[in-house]
Amino acid sequence: MDLILSSKKADKTIVEVEGVGGYYTWSSTQFPVLSQKKIAAGLLVLQPRGFALPHYADSSKIGYVCEGECTAGLISPEDSKEEVIKIQKGDALPITVGTVSWWCNAGDTKLKIIFLGESSEDYTPGEFCYFFLTSAAGILNGFSNELIAKTFHMTQTESEKLVKDQSGLNIIIKVNEGIQIPNASSSAKRKFVYNLDGAKPCVEVKNGGHLSSVSLKNIPLLGEIGLSANRVVLECGAVLGPIFTPDSSIYLSYITKGSGRVVIVGLFGKVVLDTKVEEGDLFFVPKFFPFVVEADEGGIEFVSMKTSSKEVYGKLSGGKKSVWEAASPSILEASLNMIPDLIKSFESKIAKGAVIAPPSNV
Repeated sequence: MDLILSSKKADKTIVEVEGVGGYYTWSSTQFPVLSQKKIAAGLLVLQPRGFALPHYADSSKIGYVCEGECTAGLISPEDSKEEVIKIQKGDALPITVGTVSWWCNAGDTKLKIIFLGESSEDYTPGEFCYFFLTSAAGILNGFSNELIAKTFHMTQTESEKLVKDQSGLNIIIKVNEGIQIPNASSSAKRKFVYNLDGAKPCVEVKNGGHLSSVSLKNIPLLGEIGLSANRVVLECGAVLGPIFTPDSSIYLSYITKGSGRVVIVGLFGKVVLDTKVEEGDLFFVPKFFPFVVEADEGGIEFVSMKTSSKEVYGKLSGGKKSVWEAASPSILEASLNMIPDLIKSFESKIAKGAVIAPPSNV
């Protein structure tokens, strides 16, 4: 296996408009594992009244709101109905391939959304490829005035003005105060959105932290795109893992707050990554590779996308459903090369543990 594992901050600016916002990605040239495994990430930042124009992409993904709030519009190619949703910090929502979406920060503070998903191999493996409906980079700007006039039943003068108006338009703009953004639908939010920050944790450990997840059980659409996500909050000195993905899926994780250490172990017990991570970093975990995340003094928070719609992981730590707890005492004795008394002590400690461990001094 020739995978170069590392943690990286976004290194490629797609667009940046002062006072309005920007869109940033992790390039496959600087982070080659993205193209090798056909996964991608993108970070959307919008200031108040910032607006990302309507577009669609070549890949499905999950968006997670790191901070702020916004109104988003989703238009599925299957029914051509616009679903308008208001999302806030902690919300996760799936965006399917080919779905037209727009994003508007109608709040008073900065908006930051991380997108994690699988990338298409047709255009730029390891990066999301976007097709904008309008702007200088939009599809309307690509067709001739004559074709635009025929397609939209316009006069030549009208089509020329429409195309000309696109030429000076960026893909991220500031919306005029007079423009009324459509009202959001509460039913659409229930259908598409799941708040990871406010959800009941799957795992919660006193002085350790908690883990929340969203899968096809919460949003059926995730079953169609084959993705799921989780959010982990670790307190000072706490440890997540070791865990691994038993269903051949992979993890792509983004640090939303704090800092810590990530250790990944590969074939034959070889450490393939042991690095410090901090807010803004992206890291990747190959299928079947066990990994551990340890929080620094200020704690750490991160969100992960998993290339499976089922939230299943193998526990190599303690607690219920742990591999160690399930194994027979005689198998543990032979495998660990320990005397029976030590095996009993090991089993008792394993039984008290969990996938998240608080600091040893707590």
